[in-house]
Amino acid sequence: MKFKGMEKVGDLLLLNLMFVLSSLPVVTAGAAAAAMHYVLRRLKAGEGTVIRDFIHAFRQNFRQATFLFLGFLLGAALIGLNLWLSSGWTGPVYWTVTVCLLIGGYFLLAWASVVFPFLARFDNTTWKIAKNAAVLAFVCPLRGFAAAVINVIPVVFAVLLPDLFSIAWVLWAFFLCAASGWLVQRIFAPVFDRLGTKDQEEA
Repeated sequence: MKFKGMEKVGDLLLLNLMFVLSSLPVVTAGAAAAAMHYVLRRLKAGEGTVIRDFIHAFRQNFRQATFLFLGFLLGAALIGLNLWLSSGWTGPVYWTVTVCLLIGGYFLLAWASVVFPFLARFDNTTWKIAKNAAVLAFVCPLRGFAAAVINVIPVVFAVLLPDLFSIAWVLWAFFLCAASGWLVQRIFAPVFDRLGTKDQEEA
């Protein structure tokens, strides 16, 4: 049992490294996230190997995941731009706009937290993947909120606790990205199981 536990930790360390390296061009982060979630689900089922499954899923999901990730970046940029443009406003209009933008930002983050695990598990068109992930984030608000919080923790550390983050980034680089993905998998697994699954075919 101890050996199996250490083996699982080793798999997470290797998976985390592959995710980080595959995300370095930034634009490939979506494909890396989808591949990571695919591997996590396979590991949970006791199937496959980290490197082979990651490369397979990265290649198979690259186009859809990249398109979805670019959509996320565009949405985040628009929300950030509007927050900056409205920063000089005052009164009720400012607060109304700010609250609306922050709510929009939250739902965008919740959607991004769902869409890549969803893509890793289900085969469908890019539009339907995006739409179904948005529906899940909306109808499962507690799960979406938990997933969003897990994924936003590094950003919070970087902004609010830069000194602590300078140390903690080592953990994120070597382990906590995969650990966060595992937690998100646990959060949405019951929902995905009720929806069924259509596994991606092995190359």
